[in-house]
Amino acid sequence: MFTSFAARPAPRRIAATALALLALALHGGNASASRGNAAGFTNAASSSVNYSATPHSSVLSCAAMAKTTSAGVVLSAQLIAGSAAAPEHCRITGTIPAEIGFEINLPTQWNGRLWMYGNGGFAGEDANAVKEVESRHAGLAKGFATARTDTGHLDAKEPLASFGHNRVDKIIDHGYRAVHETVTLAKALANEYYARPAAYSYFDGCSTGGRQGMMSASRYPEDFNGIMAGAPTLRWSDVMMKGLANDQALKAAPTLTQPKLANAFNAILAKCDAKDGVTDGLLSNPPACDFNPKVDLPKCGAAVTDSCFTDAETTALQKLRDGPKIKGQSYFPQYYGVEDATAAIPWLFWPGGPSPTVLTLFGESYMKYFAFETQDPAYNWANFNFDTDPDRMTRINSILNPQPELAAFNARGGKIVSYWGWADAALNPIMGTDYYNAVSAKLGAAQTQAFYRMFFIPGVAHCSGGYGPSQIDGMTPLIEWVEGGKAPERLPAKLVTAGVTKFNRSYCPYPQNTVHTGGDTENPANWRCEEPPAIAAVDSGGGGCTVGNGTADAALPILMLGALLGLLRLRRRRG
Repeated sequence: MFTSFAARPAPRRIAATALALLALALHGGNASASRGNAAGFTNAASSSVNYSATPHSSVLSCAAMAKTTSAGVVLSAQLIAGSAAAPEHCRITGTIPAEIGFEINLPTQWNGRLWMYGNGGFAGEDANAVKEVESRHAGLAKGFATARTDTGHLDAKEPLASFGHNRVDKIIDHGYRAVHETVTLAKALANEYYARPAAYSYFDGCSTGGRQGMMSASRYPEDFNGIMAGAPTLRWSDVMMKGLANDQALKAAPTLTQPKLANAFNAILAKCDAKDGVTDGLLSNPPACDFNPKVDLPKCGAAVTDSCFTDAETTALQKLRDGPKIKGQSYFPQYYGVEDATAAIPWLFWPGGPSPTVLTLFGESYMKYFAFETQDPAYNWANFNFDTDPDRMTRINSILNPQPELAAFNARGGKIVSYWGWADAALNPIMGTDYYNAVSAKLGAAQTQAFYRMFFIPGVAHCSGGYGPSQIDGMTPLIEWVEGGKAPERLPAKLVTAGVTKFNRSYCPYPQNTVHTGGDTENPANWRCEEPPAIAAVDSGGGGCTVGNGTADAALPILMLGALLGLLRLRRRRG
């Protein structure tokens, strides 16, 4: 019987949350990654654009930046001494009405560029959280002026989606306004501090951060010259519905444990790994995988063990693949390849227990405070009606989902580099193909490729981690494209552990396939790009119906720990 997390007694809710947060904090995969697109800038030294050079100096003192802007925003400014992590810089903080917190860092020696980095989950990160500090230092170390925002709330005070309770204005700030207002202010302050405008502005984010970048391209095409968008959350409501459907499928098969899921993954590899011509432990073309759990897995007899599968378990696996049923039709299907523990945890399972997953925690909060125009903090998402409730989410979809309207961004010369991990169990890569196809249908395939390139990396989980080549520097090819006119024909991706290279690949942009031509698989020269028979062959399962209307996050350990603190504060106040 499905029991809503919210319906459990308060002590059990808090205990379950604490267990989940502990598991997340300890998990060594992508959920604990320090920042979105963490490998960004790693190829700076070999770049054809010397973007780390800092020829420009500040013309004002940092103290002069502590003032009130003409719009009434009070600025605090502090000169931060240089260190091994970052050079000397002026840190400017403040709040844009109503509650948009921001931090802008202006290095004394500047490369002439602005770099804004995105958020994760429901955002609300503290500016001094590990992820934020590492992101700040990464940009400053390369000479960028940096900018970030909490999108209008702090998750420690308003956990998960609760900041949206009776505050549509804060949902809008989170959806798109906070990034726009922050980068607009950052450009103005940089212009003043250096007596020259930023020559180029970049946005870099994954998951929610990827969504923020794509939203900026569609809604505010003048804000950025280049956008690095990893695994963007293009359709929040669909992701939440998929999480609910996953939860229901797994609860109907409680014997489908993590070891069994691992055995299913091995069977999937045995059937589909070689379909790309190489047996390497990766599913390079998951849409071509014709695995059928009812046929391809051993069936249990009288005894149920980890080496066999019951009818309930194979049905659950098929439901994970098919996605929810909406009005009798499979919707938002998920390709096979996410079953390995490095991809499935914490999105399908917690380590060693049945605690609610990240998608469960996010989804329950989303349905209470975001999804419907009439909010209900007591909403039990077990009562969600897949046939009628999706039609009630039109407003939130219009706020959160980037529209496939990129003509203005393209006309300004903007460029987008985007990537997805095929093993992303959190954000379904089908969102990427649906969105890209929608843009291409409007602008034409050739024109779309001229400014927007999207790459799919096998075995990579949410933003990073997984079992594939997850070390990806998307920022360097983006800068080379924007400033040098060099379009990325391939996106390099590696997996190097303790100095040992397991994967050294270079992937072709969608809709092309990356095909092995023979020889050493870890020599990128032994792969070529091949056009597919037709883009329409991609299985979207009707997933495109909410395009435009409809890092694990790198920040998740911080976000979820903040959420726990907030829940505990709420309980004390109500007790």
